[in-house]
Amino acid sequence: MAHVGPVGTGGEPLTVLWAWRQAQLEQHDRAASPRPRRVQDQPKDSLAQDGPTDGPKPGDQGYLTQLQQRLRETVKERAVVARLAEVPAEQRTVLHSAIAADPAAAERGFVWLLEHFDQPSAVVPHFAQLAPALDALIGPRSRQLDLFGEALVAAVRDTYRGEWSDDNDGSWREGWRFVVGWLRQAKSLQQEQIPFWTATVLAHDQRRDDVAVLRLATDLPYPARSGQRAVVEHPMVPGSWRSCWISAPPTDDNRLELHVQAMPSDDATGALVHGTRVGDRVRLHRAEGEFVIEKHGRAILIVAEDVHVAPVKALLDELAARQDERVVHLFWGVSTREDLYDLESLRAHAAQCAHATVHAVVARGPAHPYLSGSLPQVVVDFAEWTSHDVYLCGTPFGVGVMRNMLLERSVPAGRIHSVTLERLARTPSSR
Repeated sequence: MAHVGPVGTGGEPLTVLWAWRQAQLEQHDRAASPRPRRVQDQPKDSLAQDGPTDGPKPGDQGYLTQLQQRLRETVKERAVVARLAEVPAEQRTVLHSAIAADPAAAERGFVWLLEHFDQPSAVVPHFAQLAPALDALIGPRSRQLDLFGEALVAAVRDTYRGEWSDDNDGSWREGWRFVVGWLRQAKSLQQEQIPFWTATVLAHDQRRDDVAVLRLATDLPYPARSGQRAVVEHPMVPGSWRSCWISAPPTDDNRLELHVQAMPSDDATGALVHGTRVGDRVRLHRAEGEFVIEKHGRAILIVAEDVHVAPVKALLDELAARQDERVVHLFWGVSTREDLYDLESLRAHAAQCAHATVHAVVARGPAHPYLSGSLPQVVVDFAEWTSHDVYLCGTPFGVGVMRNMLLERSVPAGRIHSVTLERLARTPSSR
């Protein structure tokens, strides 16, 4: 496996001009050769236009060495990085933001790129290891590369102490075109690779003997939406990946919240609940699943079992954010009263909605002041739901029972939406 350590540890062959702060990824090696790259449309006057995107040909090595020398003669790395870091937030690309977050690491990366500019065979593979960053920069956001290229040329010009010439300007524009081409080649290398996101545990809150709430910060932006589940690996159980509900999708500073339940005889979930400490590093595969409340429709019934209530919190936040006026009834079922580990937080999220009510349901033992009984039975006895859109979240068995009982009460099948949290016993590389 090729391993990429955190940017900024010193000596690493990475540049953070296009990556985010402290990137740490690990990917499986591929024996297959890279597939032909797809040409992307670019305006003819763009710094990100294709030009040398196919990379230098064997006879071009001398040209790269000459261009490398011209770039070195006109740049003061520290001054250029400082100038780029000072760009106002409203004018920044994601690359500016990376530099502002860690200027020292950006400078080291800049130096490394200049030192290896005449070695594309070394540069492209290392670019390829930054797959999530490349996803964000190439394609819909490729304009970011062009804007940053213009800013880079301007920063070099403004910090150059000699007389700036058209040749100097042309050299830096040509150099940036090579970098963009290598980035695109790197993207093509990763078309069938599955990237990993590394996250640091900021907080570990064990709410019950078998449930913990983890707050994480990913090194790279982690693409996830409300209602999805993250696929997580704990370093104590390498290769064992488990799905965990996302209760708060990633924020602008790459923080997210997961709810994890330790399953009997399962070391992976056990490690996440019982063996995790603040500062630990875990790995995430791409978020999965779709659990979405339609923007327009009828009144809403949500039924959630135990820890499966976690994604509902994020969905309630979405309803509140879009000022949805529909009536929402949320039933949360647990085994005993002591299992209501997140009730106050759930009520707080519901309070942000226009008309949302939380009904806690306790199956066994003392239930006061909550509802008592089997969750499906309590739900169908509580009211008539034929005029509602229904959303079910729980175990496959529990969701199946609830669905059947609603169908028996004449709730149309097309209005019942369900999602479960599948336990994974595979690595992300298996498809």
